[in-house]
Amino acid sequence: MAVTTLHDIFAVMAIIALLGALSMVAARLIPTVAGVRYLDLLYRAQLPLAALVSVSATAGSLWFSEVEGWTPCRFCWFQRIFMFSSAVILTIAAIRRDRGIKWYAGPLAGIGILISSWQLLLEHGVVQDSKECAATVPCAVPNLISFGSRDAITLGPSSWFSVTLTVMAFSGFAAILALLLTPEPLDNEPLTTESLTEAEEDGQSSAG
Repeated sequence: MAVTTLHDIFAVMAIIALLGALSMVAARLIPTVAGVRYLDLLYRAQLPLAALVSVSATAGSLWFSEVEGWTPCRFCWFQRIFMFSSAVILTIAAIRRDRGIKWYAGPLAGIGILISSWQLLLEHGVVQDSKECAATVPCAVPNLISFGSRDAITLGPSSWFSVTLTVMAFSGFAAILALLLTPEPLDNEPLTTESLTEAEEDGQSSAG
């Protein structure tokens, strides 16, 4: 498979992940019956989905560097640290059904978003790359661009709809964070002593 085709496939996956994250945010900010049901469904599958996103991003990153020979830049390595570790712990959490992983994987995704955002600013020329990085493996120059000019050396401020590896990483981190922060359905709240007492009192009053 041609590298451009593979890059485009991962770009489409990233767009789907980002749209999914945005839809989850919208469902929480604008509560509707359909939105609540949507979040309930995602909550039941949040761990496998988050693990799938992180593992896919990790596999794609390794393919481009180890098979295609792309040399990661400094900020790519930073993002790898947080994505690769997320892939491991989210996979284990999905197997063990440990929803408490959000307190560990959530911060990793949040920091990853910040790093990706900074590199996006570098790629679009909003901020300038350091001279040391620009002389070795520049963080501001993407290896390949999907849905934009493939021959562009830099994206420029007007090409925000182009998809690079940095956009893919940002989308992956955003989807993971949105999934981990999906609220628990109301009917899944664990029973406590108070809730059991209230249920018993309601039953006695109904019988009386």
